Amino acid sequence: MKLNVAIPSYKRSNTIKEKTLAMLEKYEVDPNVVTIFVANNEELGLYQDSLKDNPYKNNIVVGVPGMKNVRNFIREYYDEGEFIVNFDDDLDTIMRKSPANGNKKEPIENIHKELFEPMFEQMAINNNKLCGVYAASNALFMSYEPKVGLYYCIGSCWSNINDKHPDRMVEIDDKEDYQRSIQHFDLDGSVSRLDNLTVISQYYTEDGGMQVERTNETIEAGADFLVNKYPDLCTKYFRKTTGHAEIKLKDKSGGKYKRGVQTLENFFS
Repeated sequence: MKLNVAIPSYKRSNTIKEKTLAMLEKYEVDPNVVTIFVANNEELGLYQDSLKDNPYKNNIVVGVPGMKNVRNFIREYYDEGEFIVNFDDDLDTIMRKSPANGNKKEPIENIHKELFEPMFEQMAINNNKLCGVYAASNALFMSYEPKVGLYYCIGSCWSNINDKHPDRMVEIDDKEDYQRSIQHFDLDGSVSRLDNLTVISQYYTEDGGMQVERTNETIEAGADFLVNKYPDLCTKYFRKTTGHAEIKLKDKSGGKYKRGVQTLENFFS
């Protein structure tokens, strides 16, 4: 298993240093496998200056602006079949459902054995190319058992076996992680998810990143795009606590997306 870690980042040259990169350093992740993708040459200069004394300073790549654009750029950047773990730039930590007390969360101890390796293994076992973690940071709803089927793989922490099929390229900025989950379910018949793990991050509140462009209108436009394109796999609703348009995934296709048993040879092709 050759590991690649991809981190798209926009206008967060200090945040990435204080959060995601600090987390990776704590877990002793090799800087040689970590690549930071920035939007343009101006951003490159800011990140190089901010990270000049950071162990992860050497692999900064100028990509393209926009969430959907950089996600697709990253997919094109790596070779077919490569194993990629994708992180947001503002992660505080990765938490697990406590083995001793299922009502509580605790930080993971070993990122390789608890996150990287299980992600790769689940995709191999389930013959699919996308694996995520549980989206809500609530131990009561988390599970010790991994899931396989149609599940939301949140964009802050997910892995994939790289595949440049055009139908895996996302088309929206807001809720691109929902579209990716649906696309992989469509093409592979399932996605994998580690429901014993979750991440701590400042969704919708951290400066920079998607917050620069995100509005209630763009959030709803993303949701509308999904329900119009995939009416048999998702529905839209509004979250009472935020007023944001949200998506709920459910396969109402009557078995349209069911896939036959694949081989590991097909999995890596």
